Amino acid sequence: MRRLFLLRYDTERADRGEMAGFFEKVVAVHRAEAIPATFFCTGRAIDEREEEFRAFGAEVKGDPLFDLQNHSYSHIGLGYAEGKPVDVLEADYRRSFDAHERVLGVRPTGISICGTSGADGPRLPGFDATAKGAAELEMVVALGARMINSHLAGVDESKEFCSYASLGHPDVMGFPSAHSDTSWMYRAEHGDPEEYVLSLIDGAADRGEHMPLMLHDWVAWCHAPDRELTHVKRFAERSRERGFELATHVQCYDDGTLWRE
Repeated sequence: MRRLFLLRYDTERADRGEMAGFFEKVVAVHRAEAIPATFFCTGRAIDEREEEFRAFGAEVKGDPLFDLQNHSYSHIGLGYAEGKPVDVLEADYRRSFDAHERVLGVRPTGISICGTSGADGPRLPGFDATAKGAAELEMVVALGARMINSHLAGVDESKEFCSYASLGHPDVMGFPSAHSDTSWMYRAEHGDPEEYVLSLIDGAADRGEHMPLMLHDWVAWCHAPDRELTHVKRFAERSRERGFELATHVQCYDDGTLWRE
């Protein structure tokens, strides 16, 4: 069985001063180490740091190591029991997709669901849990989304791909999502952050599971031990040693054998 290591950055910080130099370092490190990654960008960050995002988009255009996708405009919650009305969600995502297309030069085809820290109630077990959840899926698919977290009842989002064919969308992929650095790096809830993630990689390898890893631009840049992205290099190196295939989300989408029914 193929095992995928899916590295992503939720790229959401709007503060120019705080994030100065991040994109340049990311490009240098990921190219030097040949580490593919997906960047799920918020529209607000794109608007507030337009010059940086525009330069980043131009620099990585056509480079298969860099997959630029979307993370809503305002970090709004999708798939929550008490979430915003569908028309409010649509306005937010539409605004974000438009900013993405205007600045980065391409309309996104993937979104990662934003965490709202309980503000919108518990997360639904899947888009198929409620009529509103189903309507939310219909809305983002209509906007052009073809890749979304594996937010489907009966699917373990932390390690499984899925198809949304059962909800009428056989061309929409669900991707694994787990292990946020806000927990293991920013709050250091599991002891030494790097050793913890290395143990996760080893465990997934031993079990024959996919290994998703969720980074955030502001954590990787402002709360890691250094600004050389040394921890990212270590994770990629261990993943390769343990037999994982490193890939972006769009590469997984293009390889339909991972998820199509």
